Amino acid sequence: MENENFSVVKVFGVADEPLEKAFSEIKKDNPEVEFSFERNLLDVRVSIIGKNDKSTSLAMREFEKRFAENIYAEYDASLQEVLVYILKMGKLKVSVAESFTGGNLSARIVSVPGASEVFYEGVVAYSEAAKAKRLGVNEESLAKYKPVSSQVAGEMARGLLNERVSDLAIATTGLAGPKSDESGFPVGLCFIAVGSAQGITVFKYRFDGNREEITKKGVQTALFLAVKSVKNI
Repeated sequence: MENENFSVVKVFGVADEPLEKAFSEIKKDNPEVEFSFERNLLDVRVSIIGKNDKSTSLAMREFEKRFAENIYAEYDASLQEVLVYILKMGKLKVSVAESFTGGNLSARIVSVPGASEVFYEGVVAYSEAAKAKRLGVNEESLAKYKPVSSQVAGEMARGLLNERVSDLAIATTGLAGPKSDESGFPVGLCFIAVGSAQGITVFKYRFDGNREEITKKGVQTALFLAVKSVKNI
């Protein structure tokens, strides 16, 4: 939308209540501004419309103060578009190892035109044998910690980085349901690893929803973590 008094900001992982509270508080001091938002699970598009450019800018600054850690774009773009753009700017490459997300993460990245410049490979290592053979995950780790674990997610990412081709590695392992496996871990439990030469960080989540929703939330979260991480490479 071409309008100097209209701004879009993309935020991740913020529930409706804190968003609505922030809108209300900002409007008290800036009544000439209006807010609206559209949600796609954990991904949120916030629109800020002011009576004039000043009111819109003030509202944007106040919104940014509250959600600085959750904002991934100050324009209308998807998570994958932002990730590919940042990778291109840094002339970096990314590799992905997926278990419970089943190739959906790789598909989201390669859906962006020009992704071939930055996407090196996507590996769907769904079984324990594939994790060990293709990614070098230690069989003792699989037996001791189980495939859905921080240890295994980290080793999956390390296996990608060991090829010394990609600058960024993303790995996902989890239980999308509808039932748990022999581990007895709860449905929705997942671990997402993001790593580079600077090190690997593993994040633990418990997503709610059905199988499709849990998978989508895992993909969205992995993309968001990658965006945050790649800025530090």
